[in-house]
Amino acid sequence: MKQRIRACLALLLAAGMLCSRQVYASSIQNQIDNTGEKIHGLEDALDQTDKNISIWKIQQQALEQEIAFGQDQVSRLSADLDQTKADMKGTKQKIAKTKKELESSIADSRLQYEQMKQRICLMYENSTTNILMYVLDSESFSEALRRVEYFQAVMAYDRQKLDEYKATTKKIKKEQASLEEEQARLKSLEAKQTEQLAQIDTAVAGMKERLEEKIVKLQASQALKEQYEQELERQKQYEQELERQKAEEDQKREEEIRRQEAELKRLREAEQAQRRREEEERNRQQQAAEQSSRQQDSGQQSGGSGSGSSDSTGGGSAPASAGDLELLSTIIYCEAGNQPYEGQLAVGSVILNRVASSSFPNSISGVIYQSGQFSPVASGRFAHALAAGMGSRCRAAAQAVLNGSRNVDCLYFRVDNGVIDGTVIGNHVFY
Repeated sequence: MKQRIRACLALLLAAGMLCSRQVYASSIQNQIDNTGEKIHGLEDALDQTDKNISIWKIQQQALEQEIAFGQDQVSRLSADLDQTKADMKGTKQKIAKTKKELESSIADSRLQYEQMKQRICLMYENSTTNILMYVLDSESFSEALRRVEYFQAVMAYDRQKLDEYKATTKKIKKEQASLEEEQARLKSLEAKQTEQLAQIDTAVAGMKERLEEKIVKLQASQALKEQYEQELERQKQYEQELERQKAEEDQKREEEIRRQEAELKRLREAEQAQRRREEEERNRQQQAAEQSSRQQDSGQQSGGSGSGSSDSTGGGSAPASAGDLELLSTIIYCEAGNQPYEGQLAVGSVILNRVASSSFPNSISGVIYQSGQFSPVASGRFAHALAAGMGSRCRAAAQAVLNGSRNVDCLYFRVDNGVIDGTVIGNHVFY
């Protein structure tokens, strides 16, 4: 009896230690799940930041092109305005020159007119008769003709000069009017070009301000991206460390489970042996008592009777229900849907190995929903996949495992990161 009590106490102590390890492992798994959520959040934030940076870079390039185009317009308009101002200056100079020419022409015309009047006075001051006598007093006919031709030449010269001065004055006045019109046009053009230049300058200044804002946002986003990347790397390293700790705890827990199972088996065998001995002793005592009683009753009767008992246990696994098949195929899909068939089979084997182990729940649903064991269950992805019927993609592997096809005898598996020793299948290590 004392031996049984000691064995029970040892088993209870070991079970308490095992429960403590399981609680600690569950706590680490919760930390892993929380860290995974942080990593997903950081990855989403980093992805959004990358999109913002891409958009702002495009906007920056567009603004830079618009600014370059605007500056080119400013350059061309400035050159046009400078040319207009130069044309105006040249036109003013031409107008001033034309005015001088007009004044000179008018002065020449007046001088010629005065000279013509003096000649006329000189020729006609003695009246027409005297002029005629002047011609007739010529000593010869040729001299008379020469004097007549002289008077005609003088008169023709005066008439020609008068006509020339009139034409020159008209031409100069016309040219002056044209230059004044050109000057007015250039003034209007200058005002228009000045206004356009001011508008473009204002637009370019506004675009430069927007460009500076985009550059500030871009720099801030790039700095934020670096912070996200650093924090993401830190969280990933922390996740790897938690994975390592979880793997160590899983290995220790598995060793403890196997040790307890071996101890339990040994204790059961010892208890069965003790029960057999006690049963044999009771049978022997009973036979001896019966024999003694018969001897007392008959004195001469001899014989014996025997009785035996047998304790046999047997059983087999009942066929899995449709619900178990659906649960098993869905958890295989969540954990190894992107893995080869052997990897899917191995995940299913771990589930069934746990069902068979005394240290885990004795049903597929109990193993899957055990707290802190499977990340897809904790995150809600398992429930979503189950509702959507996604487990059908891995039903063949689940059915094969339920039919007895197990390719590993392990109780745990993790993503293979090179830290855990075990059987590597696909991206997982089983231990």
